Amino acid sequence: MKSLAIVALLHFTFIASPFCQTSATSAPASPKLIVGIVVDQMRYDFLYRYQAKYGQNGFNRLLSEGFSCENTRYNFAPTYTAPGHAAIYAGATPSVTGIIGNDWWDPEWRKHRYVTTDERYKTVGSTTVKVGQHSPSVLLSTTITDELRLSNNFKSKVVGICLKDRASILPAGHIPNAAYWFDDTSGNWITSTYYPDSTGLPRWVQDFNASRQPDSLLSQNWDKMVSGTYQESFEDWDRYNKGDYARYLHGKKMPYDLPTLKKTGGYGLLRFTPFGNTLTLNFAMEAVNKMQLGAGEATDFLCISFSSPDYCGHQFGIHAEETEDMYLRLDREIARFLDFLDKKLGKNNVLLFFTADHGAAETPAHLNDLRIPAGVFPESKLEETLEKALASALGIGGNFIHEANNQQIWLNWDAMADLDIEPNDVASVIIDHLRKQPGVYDAFTREELMMLPSEYPFAPELRRGIHPRRSGDIIFHLDPAWHADDKTFPKGGTTHGSPYTYDTHVPLIWYGWKIKPGETFAPVDITDIAPTLSAMLRIAKPNGTTGKVIEELMK
Repeated sequence: MKSLAIVALLHFTFIASPFCQTSATSAPASPKLIVGIVVDQMRYDFLYRYQAKYGQNGFNRLLSEGFSCENTRYNFAPTYTAPGHAAIYAGATPSVTGIIGNDWWDPEWRKHRYVTTDERYKTVGSTTVKVGQHSPSVLLSTTITDELRLSNNFKSKVVGICLKDRASILPAGHIPNAAYWFDDTSGNWITSTYYPDSTGLPRWVQDFNASRQPDSLLSQNWDKMVSGTYQESFEDWDRYNKGDYARYLHGKKMPYDLPTLKKTGGYGLLRFTPFGNTLTLNFAMEAVNKMQLGAGEATDFLCISFSSPDYCGHQFGIHAEETEDMYLRLDREIARFLDFLDKKLGKNNVLLFFTADHGAAETPAHLNDLRIPAGVFPESKLEETLEKALASALGIGGNFIHEANNQQIWLNWDAMADLDIEPNDVASVIIDHLRKQPGVYDAFTREELMMLPSEYPFAPELRRGIHPRRSGDIIFHLDPAWHADDKTFPKGGTTHGSPYTYDTHVPLIWYGWKIKPGETFAPVDITDIAPTLSAMLRIAKPNGTTGKVIEELMK
């Protein structure tokens, strides 16, 4: 009887747990490799805007053979690269992860900080001192990559790869095997002494750097991949191409003479071209081969992010032919990668998810020409403007503001105490001033934001972007189609950061191991990715997870 009960129990478990099923024709019990692909600044509609020009084996293959969550959004603001990547891999919003922006005033450091800067560690792979002084220590929660390693006594291998340091470091988590990013000065892939065995670059990375692929990629011109007019873009868009990176791409139309531009832009030029994606993918495939990802007994994890679409979008905007060409070429890179994974490991042995770290806004000048309300808020000058307003209202000058950034303001509490000025008086002057400015929807203290009713527009999203020990004392929110000048791209192109749909609605496609083709329009939050992976793998969720399992995918 006891043996019969065991057989019955095993039979029930087999039927009730589809992700544990195995057979000669189905996928194995667990994938050999998980691949997370994140495209920097990919709006959801880019999946379909250029679809007629996409090939059959890239984005269209993901859509036809994968499961698409068509209504995926970021459930917080600000929508920037670092908070986005942290949310994807930690399954939590900035209120938990502490990743409140790409940079901010740090009350603990008492100075401005870049998100992953960590001077306790040294650069590996370049003589430029600061480019490798990074770690994930600022991230307050674990990631799905951390939990995977912890689940099997570190048998899984994890690596993060991206041109941007923060988009490599945060996804790979606290305990990966490696994370690599690109150095504009040397043209090398580099890392930090934070990571294991990083007293020097591994031999395979040294060999890859020695092949000088950046030189080869920048020895060609950047012209349209498809000849003729790009009907999906605006042919007369040149007047809106006013990004501040003229030293990189200062021509008005393709083709761009990259060999000549490299003389002034250096290897940093690569970031703004589709060939930055090519270099990233080449390096990622080399990592699969040389690190033998997917070849061991445990599931490995490759985190790969493509940053070039973000640089291009900031420079040119979402309707430029350059942006369209960027995605047409990225489509071919995705096809090349899927083919590589098929041949290397087989589709049923790889679980892949594809998403983006944020979307992108329309160019305000273009909307204005169409008589649509839009604008650029001069945040880069806000600190100076507010100090003058405070001096006038309070009758005394002082350094009352540490920083204005990310639509937040950090107050100098020491200065207020020294001058015997009430913080509430300072906050009141600032909020009254902000509410009178064009494009400002509202402004409030952090405490007031926390007490707003949930029906107040975007109050929940703004609250989820606030961390009690790191965020500013005053938060302001802009109207739709308004964005801050963000000190870097004040004149044209595009940017992101808002809770509006153009910044929050992104693709999410699952593909490969045990994934049945299909789609859902049910609401999905970006924080749902990590707990869904945990459910698939039957491992612990990241310790700060606030997301939920995507049940439609599991059916």
